[in-house]
Amino acid sequence: MKKLSLAFLAMSVIAASGSAFAVDAGGGQINFTGFINNDACTVDGSVGKEKAIIVDMGNLAIKDIGTDTAPTGGRIGASNFNLKVNCNEGTKVAMVFDAAAGSGLVDSKPILALNRSTESATNVGIAIMDSNGEIIDLRTKNTAKIESALNGTDATLTFAAAYVTTADPKTATPGDANATLPFTLQYE
Repeated sequence: MKKLSLAFLAMSVIAASGSAFAVDAGGGQINFTGFINNDACTVDGSVGKEKAIIVDMGNLAIKDIGTDTAPTGGRIGASNFNLKVNCNEGTKVAMVFDAAAGSGLVDSKPILALNRSTESATNVGIAIMDSNGEIIDLRTKNTAKIESALNGTDATLTFAAAYVTTADPKTATPGDANATLPFTLQYE
């Protein structure tokens, strides 16, 4: 019995010393990222600090799109998209599009230009329309201001976007058709 107790004591000492000398098998860290702001209103679906919203316009043939004066006149109409704006109660706000800070305009037309690159489509732009199908005039911040639906509560703003030819459709060329249209929420 003495031998059994001595063996048990020896094994206990070995086990205890093994755990005392344990080495970490691996590890790491968790990094949390984010940004806290003091906005009275937010727009659902916006991604990242830039608050970007992605509208997939699809892959279309030039022959199927409208013109800058009749954006929905082609065989392919406009892509509808909604912006849900959530505001603190009583907040008065307007949404203002700023094409000049983004892709710019096509000449003196109210049409959003495409981002310029060597692979961009030419003589093509994007018409932005309100919920009534009227082209939003992007030429100035005053004419590109949406405020009626944003009056101190949550609201869903419905828009449509359509690729359009901006010159003689025969001169339009295919290519990338990406554009950027910044917006701000302007509090009153």
